[in-house]
Amino acid sequence: MPITRPAAVTFDARSLLPATKTAQLLETFDKLGIGSALEINEETDPRALRNEMAQLRPGRFSWDARNLGGNRWTVRLERIDENADGEAFLSHVAAFTSAKANTLKELASQMTERSYKSGETIFDEGEVWPYLGIVKSGKIIYTLLSPDGKTHTIGERLTHDTLNESGTFDGGGATTRAEALTDAAIITLPSEAVIHAARNDAELAWGFLVASSQARRRSIDTIADLAFAHVLQRVAKFLLGYARTSVGMARGLPGVENLSQAQIAAAAGTVRDMAARALLRLRNAGALELDRGRVRAIDRARLEAFAHNVQAPPV
Repeated sequence: MPITRPAAVTFDARSLLPATKTAQLLETFDKLGIGSALEINEETDPRALRNEMAQLRPGRFSWDARNLGGNRWTVRLERIDENADGEAFLSHVAAFTSAKANTLKELASQMTERSYKSGETIFDEGEVWPYLGIVKSGKIIYTLLSPDGKTHTIGERLTHDTLNESGTFDGGGATTRAEALTDAAIITLPSEAVIHAARNDAELAWGFLVASSQARRRSIDTIADLAFAHVLQRVAKFLLGYARTSVGMARGLPGVENLSQAQIAAAAGTVRDMAARALLRLRNAGALELDRGRVRAIDRARLEAFAHNVQAPPV
């Protein structure tokens, strides 16, 4: 039988002030018992909220965000036991949440854990990596390398996110390079074990289908940004993921200090010199503080204005 998920308490974040949003969410979250959940309604990508939760409540929550289109987002935020066993860990991975109990038990028996230092490569683009990976801790970035040597960052993966889904199910090489942005721990499951489980558990197969659909939405959003947004917008939108929901200048969320200008350029789909110009423009406008070229602090409201193209001509 599939594991029964508890009903969620609705938390509508769309009308809350940025200065108090996180505090109100944490107050509600901290009242939850283990296994209870919030369903958060948002109108913008909640990536920054996830980064902030990862700092403030590390290991205590699972995260399942869905982009429903039309500026509608929903997030299932569940209070979890940070010392849970392997089966419980898998049950908090979005694609596995409705899997049968015996499916989770069988897969948990085949889990292994690997540690990576910041900057280490987990797998390279095109490499046949015979595992489905799941982030246990830390942050992973996906990158693509062009024939002329340019790098483009196309996404981040945090706790409970999966890695190498395409290679797992089609047997081909990895579609991207996966690199540890911070020190990280990765759970690996043999690809053949995951395929066998999906063939025998329709709910698990459905979970991966939903996850694949969400990945397609993310890809379309990335393509739209590259096609229609100028460099200054793209840099600002990327850095919003590291901006606290607070008023005024505040220290950026963990991980931002690890980002080089080359990595920010890769995330924004541009070259380092253009990214450097954008960072200086944002600094001069009071949206950022830089320390030896790296982002140290962010004024969320001012950065949002650039991300939404409210002010300033293109870089």
